[in-house]
Amino acid sequence: MSNDSQKLPYRRPTLKSLQEKISEINLMIELSNTNKQYQEIKDELVLEIAEIDMQLEETQEKIATLNKMAEVLINLKSEDHETRKLAKYDFAQMNMTESITLDRLNTDILKSPQELGNEINEYEEIARRLDSFVKIININKFTVLKFHENVLLE
Repeated sequence: MSNDSQKLPYRRPTLKSLQEKISEINLMIELSNTNKQYQEIKDELVLEIAEIDMQLEETQEKIATLNKMAEVLINLKSEDHETRKLAKYDFAQMNMTESITLDRLNTDILKSPQELGNEINEYEEIARRLDSFVKIININKFTVLKFHENVLLE
């Protein structure tokens, strides 16, 4: 500390120290990427998002089907003749078996939102990872560009 200002003196980094830091950062990036290109990593994250998106769609379809099956079972016990007739038709169309019970369907219906919630959480986590990855890449590009500008100005 200098006596007159009670502040730490500012020491401007040298070109050599900056180049060493950049070399260290590049090495860390290479080691952490296990020799993968940024595009490959981004493509892997996008592929994971697409796969989970398909799983989400399948789970939503499963929930809709289970709800329709429960509706058919309830309508089979309806007192209205037309409702029962339509329910029997739907029962045959959906290839439902006599062994399906409303309790079992309700259990499956209750499990499905949990499954959907887990898939949504996984989807959001991968989307956050992709977003962070893109931000890091953009920061790295900006830092390198600024460094080159500063070197050219000096």
